[in-house]
Amino acid sequence: MSEAFQNVNENLRRQVELYNELLTLEGHKQKALIQNDLHEIESITGKEESFIIKVNRLEKERLLWAEQIGRELGKSPEDLTLAEMEAHYPALEEVRLDLDRVVAQLRAIHETNSQLLQQAMKIVDYTVGLLTHQESNTYTYPGKREKEENKKRQLMDWRI
Repeated sequence: MSEAFQNVNENLRRQVELYNELLTLEGHKQKALIQNDLHEIESITGKEESFIIKVNRLEKERLLWAEQIGRELGKSPEDLTLAEMEAHYPALEEVRLDLDRVVAQLRAIHETNSQLLQQAMKIVDYTVGLLTHQESNTYTYPGKREKEENKKRQLMDWRI
C-alpha cells in the first residue's frame, strides 16, 4: 500500500496515545472536581489545552494524508471515512478500534465531569441567592402554597 496509508496509520496511533494521556488527565480532573481542588483543576485545564493543541496539529496532518489517499482512491477527503480506508488498508483496523475505545471513554468521563460541574454551579447559585435575598422555593409539596414568612430564605438576618 501507499506511503500515505502508512502515514495515516502512524498519525492515528499518535492521536490514540495523546487521547489516552488526556483520558488520564480527565480522571485526575474528576478527582479534583470531587475534592473541590480549584488549583488542581486549573493546572489540569492548562495541561489539557496543550494536549488539544497537539491533537489539532495531528488532525491537520491527518487531513493532508487523507487528501492524498482520496486522490489515490478517487474520492474527496471529506467523503473518505476511516472505515473506507480500512477496507483498502486492513492494518488500520487496530488503530480504528483503539480510537473508538478511547473516544468512547473520553466521552463518558466528560459527561460525568460536566454533571459534577453543573452540580457545583447549582450550589453556587443557591448560595448566591441566599446572600443576595433572592426568593427561593426549595422545599414545597405539589398543590400546597408556601407560607408568606417562609418565602424568603436568607443566610443572614438583614432586618437591623
